[in-house]
Amino acid sequence: MSTTYQIKKIHTLKNVLGLDDDTYRQMLLSFDVCSSKDLTQAEAEIFIDILQNDAKYIQKNNYKKYDEFAGRDEKMATPSQLRKLEVVWACISKAEDKSATLRQFIKKQFHVDDLRFLTKARASQIIAVLEKIKLQMCLKAI
Repeated sequence: MSTTYQIKKIHTLKNVLGLDDDTYRQMLLSFDVCSSKDLTQAEAEIFIDILQNDAKYIQKNNYKKYDEFAGRDEKMATPSQLRKLEVVWACISKAEDKSATLRQFIKKQFHVDDLRFLTKARASQIIAVLEKIKLQMCLKAI
């Protein structure tokens, strides 16, 4: 059986690569399993290596997070705005799972379910709010 760490790593890489469920399941079928939990530790390591090599290929081609949203409607938040949101949030958040807490913050404060649904104007507002919080935290530290 694969370890919990291996399963988490596989799923993280799956998300980084943006694999849809069908593609992911087909990859698992090449190991004659239907779930990453059913992989042996050795098989899990091989699968992780395959996924990491694919991730390296994407990084070499200058892929950046949220680039898949580059061609959307002009009213929607740009990939650079979405990355900026995550960076500023990472500076101010003390939580371990920063992306989940960012989604919770945006949903609670701005009534938007996910970053993908932000408009340019709303993303700018949220960035301004987060920058203000960051500045206040810096001033308190002094």
